[in-house]
Amino acid sequence: MLSDATFLTTKEKTLLQTTLENSTQFASLSLKDISVSVNREIKRAVWNGSESLKKAQIVAKLISSWEIKWTAWDSADFPAMLTEMTDPPYMLFYRGNLDCLKSPCVSVVGTRRATPSARKATEQFARDAAEDGYTVVSGLAYGIDSHAHKGTLLSANGQTAAILPSGIDTITPNAHKKLAERILQKGGLLMSEYVPGTPALPFRFVQRNRIVAALSPVTVVAQAPSGSGALITADYALSYGRDVMLHAECFSKDAERIEQVIQHELRAKAALGKNVAHKLQNTVQRYRDDGAPVIANYAEYKQCRESAPGTVFCKRGSEQQSLF
Repeated sequence: MLSDATFLTTKEKTLLQTTLENSTQFASLSLKDISVSVNREIKRAVWNGSESLKKAQIVAKLISSWEIKWTAWDSADFPAMLTEMTDPPYMLFYRGNLDCLKSPCVSVVGTRRATPSARKATEQFARDAAEDGYTVVSGLAYGIDSHAHKGTLLSANGQTAAILPSGIDTITPNAHKKLAERILQKGGLLMSEYVPGTPALPFRFVQRNRIVAALSPVTVVAQAPSGSGALITADYALSYGRDVMLHAECFSKDAERIEQVIQHELRAKAALGKNVAHKLQNTVQRYRDDGAPVIANYAEYKQCRESAPGTVFCKRGSEQQSLF
């Protein structure tokens, strides 16, 4: 029940957890009672305790029938990287091997409209990272995400973690059910902060992205046009004190052609009065201008990671050059 009370922060849920005896007691509270308990006036929230309790009972049955595991913010096995977030999930529901997140992780994200060369490069990067002992984290979406997972699975012992924008009982997108099965078979992980039975809605994809960003010290953007959800993930990574790297495929000729199409579409929407200015401004070039390294492969990723602090690398032609 607490996990599904989206109007409460993780700290507030933890406070209620320590002061309430059981879920039935929580269900009996009014919104005013909850406000008093957390010492904050809660406005515009919709709360029906009895309905929430019924839903919790259904969720419990789903967890049992699907053999879903879970961990909470205050549990010993809660992923350590997520404890550094400003807005961590209160609970995580998962299937598979949670311990794969104890290995070094790298998050790989990108557009659904990926070019063939970007898909190939993503698979190779993920495979090389997996062979070096990394767990590759992504979102199981079409395009770059799926190829990050597939590339990892090409490695003999590759483990990959897929973070879902829906309940763990639903594979999103549905077409990736077999990919999800392969992830589990290879010792990987399917994970979500949403209780089983939760549908994938647009805002949940964005919320999912923050977990993808937080699980790794570096987020690699394989390819992303203006306003892409992958760039939202990059913003989350930077806000959590993580690093962002751009794959050279972000600046290929094919990627530039896609970018021109996206920019044209966004300008057309702006002309109709739609608020898309933030998408027009959120480009991979902006991250490059701010100093994000541009890498061509996993070897260059490692080079950047192992370089002395303050050293910035930028892809220029076929050479990596220090800017200092």
